[in-house]
Amino acid sequence: MYTGGIQRLVTLPPAPDSARQARRFVGEVLASAGVDADRRDTAVLLTSELVTNGIVHALTELQLTVEATATWVRVEVVDGNPNLPQRRDYDDEAMTGRGLEMLELLADDLGMQPLAEEGKRVWFRLGAAPTERDVEPVAPPAQSTATVALRNAPISLYCAWQQHASAILREAVIAALDESAVGIPDDLAMANDAMSALSGGTSEAFALRDAGVQHADLLLTMPAQSVPHFPVLRDVLRQCSAMSLVGQLLVPPALPEIQAVRNWVAGEVMRQATGLEPTPYIEQPDDHFILDEIAPARLDAIRCATAGMIAADRSNRIVAASAVAAEIVGWEPAELEGHRLVSLIPARLRDAHVAGFTRYLLDGSSAHFGRWLELPALHRDGSEVPVRLRIGRTEDANAGEYFVATVERA
Repeated sequence: MYTGGIQRLVTLPPAPDSARQARRFVGEVLASAGVDADRRDTAVLLTSELVTNGIVHALTELQLTVEATATWVRVEVVDGNPNLPQRRDYDDEAMTGRGLEMLELLADDLGMQPLAEEGKRVWFRLGAAPTERDVEPVAPPAQSTATVALRNAPISLYCAWQQHASAILREAVIAALDESAVGIPDDLAMANDAMSALSGGTSEAFALRDAGVQHADLLLTMPAQSVPHFPVLRDVLRQCSAMSLVGQLLVPPALPEIQAVRNWVAGEVMRQATGLEPTPYIEQPDDHFILDEIAPARLDAIRCATAGMIAADRSNRIVAASAVAAEIVGWEPAELEGHRLVSLIPARLRDAHVAGFTRYLLDGSSAHFGRWLELPALHRDGSEVPVRLRIGRTEDANAGEYFVATVERA
């Protein structure tokens, strides 16, 4: 039911420029309605989020409707994807997954409804409307579902993987839309569908992570039509990491442990879809990637240091170690090189290390650089050695960023 004021509608394609068009369109409509500048800016910001979400996740044509008077604004976006937006409980510094939280904070009211004819409506309102729009929730069409049990899921790694996968897939979709006038390739569309099903089906993992749970069984319920898209998701994410290595995407490639979670989840979806029993997760690093080599002179300086020093690259591969550092953990310096850093971390702490390092790769956030930390290190014989270490970052012209830790016995 129309509630008065100005009402305008525009249809937008699923293309990167549509977000800019939407911002301009809403700003012009609200200015003509006499909406004040602060409310206009908020509406433009939230519209941009709704439209960008539709571009990246719905991949269908978008209908943007704006209604406004001088004292209230209502903006609605309709797309052809019935999956409702899910709040992503990512880390505070995450660069993605904040859209629904921002809408909840800034809008006076918001809602979302699936449409009987397929698709969904998402809307927000600023100010108190004279009468509410009469929109009854529409029951979504019945569809078959599939349930997958992820047994013994490594919670912190799983959350880090989902956060990394969402970020790198979002960038790949936007890049593909920017390069094509006819939409994105089918494999990206299917991967995007699988990621949406996964994000909505296992959101409790982030609450478990925040509660300090290390491993738990997760039950993932998804539309049955999304099941065949999971091996495509696995392969697309692998391709995205390869693109990152050659500079085609800005989001860094996933660490091997994160890639292992990706392969396990996709494998479990397909195995259980054929009637096989769930296979619990076990530590299974896979798909190691090798970065450009760091300048030999820099590595030789680490090897010859009289203090305990260990250098590692962005894949967490140890690239140099001094004799003092190697002796603390029971290795010869040359033997340590090529091993991954988790070889020196007790098993109970490895997931937290990989998850934290993945967060750093995504958004540059870390509280540990440049200060002394007291932690146990894993000795070659399996015992634990108390150590003090201080981690620093440095740059190499060829290989980019790498990390050097000063280590001493505690």
